[in-house]
Amino acid sequence: MTLSAPAPTVAAMHHPWQAFRELVDWTLEWAHLPPGVWGETDFDRRTVTLTHGLNQAERRCTIEHERQHILRGPVDSAAYAAREEVEVDRNAARVLLPDVHQVGEALAWAHSLAEAAEELWVDEVILEARLRHLHPAEKAYLRRRLGEEPHE
Repeated sequence: MTLSAPAPTVAAMHHPWQAFRELVDWTLEWAHLPPGVWGETDFDRRTVTLTHGLNQAERRCTIEHERQHILRGPVDSAAYAAREEVEVDRNAARVLLPDVHQVGEALAWAHSLAEAAEELWVDEVILEARLRHLHPAEKAYLRRRLGEEPHE
């Protein structure tokens, strides 16, 4: 009798809408926000507002981005706002794209970053954030997968 290794399992996909619903004291609203603003978090009203007109991936990424703001708490200083946005994008990207192998597969066959993002069900902002904040081992894997360095 031969035993075979168990089949690999796909990591459970994160559901940002479900995760947001778990924040029971927060409300979601829709409005027309200024151009380029996809979402806002209001800590005083405990409300997240998303703009109209986003596609499914943009909505998914924006609600996770705003959820990360909630988890991190309000920023007291405008001086820290830009750094906070980078950190929130990094966290959202890590949650939405935890498996670098899936990212590598999408990048390997896609003709553009936009096409890879679409395959991964994220927007380009989140994919770019994930790629900017790779662990060195993840960078090495992607270089090998994408043919940028020899396999070991």
